[in-house]
Amino acid sequence: MRNFVAIIAIAAVIGVATAREHFLVRAATSSDAANSTIDRLSDIAARPLQRVLPALPPPPPEPPVNVRGFIFEKELTAEGAIAVDHVTDKILFEKNAHVARPLASVTKLMSMLIISEYIQNWNATTTITSDEIEEGNQTILKGEVYTMSDLYAAALVGSFNTAVSALVNATGLTQEQFVAEMNRRARDFGTEQMSFVEPTGLSPDNLGTPHDVAILVKITLSHPRIKVTSMLPRVEITDRQTLQKKVVKATDWLLTRTVALSGAHVEGGKTGYIPESGYNFAGQIKNDSGHEIRVVVLGTQNVFARFTETASIAEWVFENFEWITRK
Repeated sequence: MRNFVAIIAIAAVIGVATAREHFLVRAATSSDAANSTIDRLSDIAARPLQRVLPALPPPPPEPPVNVRGFIFEKELTAEGAIAVDHVTDKILFEKNAHVARPLASVTKLMSMLIISEYIQNWNATTTITSDEIEEGNQTILKGEVYTMSDLYAAALVGSFNTAVSALVNATGLTQEQFVAEMNRRARDFGTEQMSFVEPTGLSPDNLGTPHDVAILVKITLSHPRIKVTSMLPRVEITDRQTLQKKVVKATDWLLTRTVALSGAHVEGGKTGYIPESGYNFAGQIKNDSGHEIRVVVLGTQNVFARFTETASIAEWVFENFEWITRK
């Protein structure tokens, strides 16, 4: 009996010792795991912040600065004008920039933007009808057949109203629907006083301020077809009925070098004239250093003045303003 009790006592002692050893092993293992987790979290916390968060976007570009401090001293015949940095939209020069005036054929920039989105097949043809003919213009005639591409070029390069009317009809919209779309876009663009009653620019009730037009130029010349076409000094269109070819010269004399720009060139634009508007021009100009501005002149006294005054404003900006690059 004593031997049995002794055996039980020895077994109990061995069991307690074994359990204690097992507990200590588990505790050590848990401690090692906890230490490993703490070490891993500490390592993450110690990493540079940029490894955890996405990189910050680059700072916005700086607007150009008039480093010479000279003011524009030339007298303008333009009733309204503006020069704007193309990237930052900073106004560099202005005269009556928020007074609305008739746009004349500058209207076509908005029309061609909408036409560009509605016409799908530029090789498709259309026959010119009598209600599309521009009075006094004998270049495009009733019954002639042109591709959409040729009419588009004639509208922008030569400012042909007949071409615009034919393209508007080809969109499938009525003129009322088309004009409603023009006015909707004007509101969407944030232009303050721009409004339209027809798509060619013949009506003096197509209105906008120089500031409005500067916005319109930025948006429309971002469209590749408008930009490339409006930079052509001349185009050739073909009547597909007779295969007769006709040359259309640009109304933009800054493109044809009739009026020269010093150290810069035109990156697209549009002219306009009706008696109520005077002579208008709106365009994008890049200098030899690659800096771009938009210049709008509305209501100059003659056809030369709209280009010479545009050139004077652009040259003054490029001579006096400096584009600062952030480091």
